[in-house]
Amino acid sequence: MPTRKITLLLVAAIVAIGTIVVARGMMKPAKTAPEGQTVAVQTVEVAAAAHNIKTGTLLKASDFKWIPWAADSDNSALFVKGKTTLAALGGAVARDNINAGEPVTTGRVVQPHDQGFLAAVLKPGMRAMSITLSPSSDVSGFIFPGDRVDVILTHGFSRKGVAALTQRRISETILHDVRVLALDQRSDKDGNDPKLAKTATLEVSPRDAEKLALAVDMTSQMGPDRAELSLALRSLATGDKPGDRNPPPTWDSDVSRAFPSVDGSDGLTQRVQVMRGQTTTEDVFERHGDR
Repeated sequence: MPTRKITLLLVAAIVAIGTIVVARGMMKPAKTAPEGQTVAVQTVEVAAAAHNIKTGTLLKASDFKWIPWAADSDNSALFVKGKTTLAALGGAVARDNINAGEPVTTGRVVQPHDQGFLAAVLKPGMRAMSITLSPSSDVSGFIFPGDRVDVILTHGFSRKGVAALTQRRISETILHDVRVLALDQRSDKDGNDPKLAKTATLEVSPRDAEKLALAVDMTSQMGPDRAELSLALRSLATGDKPGDRNPPPTWDSDVSRAFPSVDGSDGLTQRVQVMRGQTTTEDVFERHGDR
């Protein structure tokens, strides 16, 4: 037999043997755990939707939960426990619908520091405005993005015609049921005490934006006529009762009897009409003799 044919036969035999060895290796069953035991799988916990979430929802920590996830899978787009917290996800906005139990990826939420955050969270036709809060009189430490609040303006002014008391103080609710979009509140990593928010960003209508802008301008005034803005947290369970939308303002005399009432019903003031030709004016004077 020619040497060339013998060489070809040997090469063919070697290839055949190699193919058989590889095929047997591929057909070899994978190792399984002994009967009654399970193979341990390394997992991590990632953030998932605690319930169905709609597009544009301003999220809170309670909207998320931790679920187990394979540690060897690609987790770069997920929020992994230990690298973040559910509280840190509060204030984000859902870009699209997220079903209950689905992992939340970075592309499905907009964080407050991300570009376009306010545009994503605002409802059509609404506006976003920021105000400076009064840390001594509001509950900013207990208000979070997504909560609904009333905005209260407290200010002073000079009342013409009062002899001894010329300055009056008044408090009134100027906006009702407003959604909080963002706060500058941050938790101190080195301490347990939260820092109270100094500013709040609210979602308001165009008309309410004008009212809020005027109120903010009033807070810039100094002296006895100074004004302050405060937030009153609303309950999620109840709405307004009849008449709640247009309550009368609260005067200083409603808080302390040391101030004469505006209408003179307390007997400490007296209204006097002054007629000059065809012009009639009314002045209010404080009673001294009855005290």
